[in-house]
Amino acid sequence: MESAREGVPGGVRLGEYVDRIATELHERVEHQRAVLRKVLDERGPGSEEIRYCPLVGCPRIEMLRSALRETVDVLEETRSAFKSRRLEVMRKRLIEILAES
Repeated sequence: MESAREGVPGGVRLGEYVDRIATELHERVEHQRAVLRKVLDERGPGSEEIRYCPLVGCPRIEMLRSALRETVDVLEETRSAFKSRRLEVMRKRLIEILAES
């Protein structure tokens, strides 16, 4: 069986090593946050609006995607009933948006 110190730099215990890594990661995240806040502050008011949700499986984004898919389906179904160039352009644009996400 391997020793808890094998494969760990400096011969520290595995638990200590994990704690050091976690501390360093937190420090790096805080540094990145400070840098990004500085950039945002330099851009001025209104620059903090985010246009995406960084969370995987964000409920809001999934709800919007679902509504877009439903809209595209309805436009597809009614395509022959409504001969509208504007609706065709809108349908294609919505399909493009869905493909990008």
